[in-house]
Amino acid sequence: MAFDFFARASVEIAVIEVGLGGRLDSTNVIVPEVAAITQIDFDHENFLGHSIEEIAAEKAGIIKPGACVVSAAENPAAREVIRRRAAEQGARLVEIDEVCRVSRLSAEDGRYRFQVSLADDLGTGFARELEIALTLAGRFQVRNALTAIVAARLLAQRGFAISDDAIIQGIPSVRWPGRLERLQETPAVYLDGTHNPAGAREVLSFWREHLTGRRIHLIYGAMRDKAIDEVAGLLFPHAATVILTQSPQPRSLSAQALAEMTSHLAGTVEVIREPGAALDRALEIAEPDDVIFATGSLYLVGDLRRHWDAQTTAEYARESRKTFTS
Repeated sequence: MAFDFFARASVEIAVIEVGLGGRLDSTNVIVPEVAAITQIDFDHENFLGHSIEEIAAEKAGIIKPGACVVSAAENPAAREVIRRRAAEQGARLVEIDEVCRVSRLSAEDGRYRFQVSLADDLGTGFARELEIALTLAGRFQVRNALTAIVAARLLAQRGFAISDDAIIQGIPSVRWPGRLERLQETPAVYLDGTHNPAGAREVLSFWREHLTGRRIHLIYGAMRDKAIDEVAGLLFPHAATVILTQSPQPRSLSAQALAEMTSHLAGTVEVIREPGAALDRALEIAEPDDVIFATGSLYLVGDLRRHWDAQTTAEYARESRKTFTS
């Protein structure tokens, strides 16, 4: 349906995200101008395999004969699988670590700025230098940005009108609701859809780099098929309070079952089944300098975002009535 819509709209460029893996995903019916493979880690093992090599092979299934491919994979085993697949398909493989040099990296409030030098024609030598400012929080977004920059440059080489200025202006315009998204500052409230160990490690890195010394009240809910023990083991010991909840969605693990599985990993645990009530409780106990951080599921993030928007709308209506009556 999406492909039909894009065709009818005569879009110039469609960005198609693979749903699961790549090799057998329904999106693999297309032949892309440029294919991009981001970081590879363990997720969906029941479908993609139980080793990095197996998972990488599924991801590399999007590489078509003679295609252009951007890879941000860091794991050596994954990189070898991708290189082998590209060679078999006669595809042009561009690895961001080989064609990008980052300098002057700095962060403010979790958002990074840096200068990147791009290989001349993405070949040899380093010529172009771009000053990049990210609006998305988290150090991992630097590699995501580099992947997008290289993909854009490859598209430009293939005749699309994408200038360096367009890249510099476009990247700061990116918005990603539910990914280290801060809803308010005092106390800070973050929503993050992390649902696997790789994402949890990035969350923990963000806490250590940007939230050190602040109490974290963690709201956590998860789907039954996720690596809950590993994610909880990474995050729960660093939270002052863990509030366990559940999305009203059939795949959710109940808050009580979560408590039975993970309570030993946290100092203080509360079980509040309804996500909105869990957020209200966190706001009740948080001091101004504390951080409320909700993670574990994109479904949970959606539930909390709807609750937050409803509360914000109601508060705005109350304030409007006060102004009118005064």
